[in-house]
Amino acid sequence: MYDVNYFIKKFEAIPEDKWTTGRFALGGQCCALGHCGERLRAETEESRALDRVVGEHGFVVITINDGSDLRFNQPTPKKRILAVLQYVKDHTL
Repeated sequence: MYDVNYFIKKFEAIPEDKWTTGRFALGGQCCALGHCGERLRAETEESRALDRVVGEHGFVVITINDGSDLRFNQPTPKKRILAVLQYVKDHTL
């Protein structure tokens, strides 16, 4: 159900101003995992699936969202997450 195409479609639809770094959610803004319903110490099936989809390629969602992974240096969390998802899509058999 939750695959790379699902997450690309989901995150493309979320406006740039609804993204944040450094926390799951704050004032209507969320990180990628927060957009999947995760909160501190409360994962969801969807957030675990995002971790798995990205993690299978050696990446960590939160470091990409927050701009700590220098391989993905796009200017916004949304663009970084979409870039890693596109990478995953392009490198999945």
